[in-house]
Amino acid sequence: MTAMDLYDYFVDEMEEGKFKTFKHEHFFGEENGFTIMTDELQYETPFDVFGKLFDVLFLKKHLTQFLLLRNKILKETAENS
Repeated sequence: MTAMDLYDYFVDEMEEGKFKTFKHEHFFGEENGFTIMTDELQYETPFDVFGKLFDVLFLKKHLTQFLLLRNKILKETAENS
């Protein structure tokens, strides 16, 4: 975790790994009495043109589906606790 504003925001960033860069921001707000979390994901793939091609063909869709599934599980867990 590289930044945090308690109750409103936090960031997790990759320090080392397979990506060139990887930054995941979480924003929290309130709407009609419900907590709303919004994700922003920024990343760069290694391997220049091959990494960009892999991103366009597979990675972006995979990461989007991963975040949607993870958020669904978080929502269900929070609402049933």
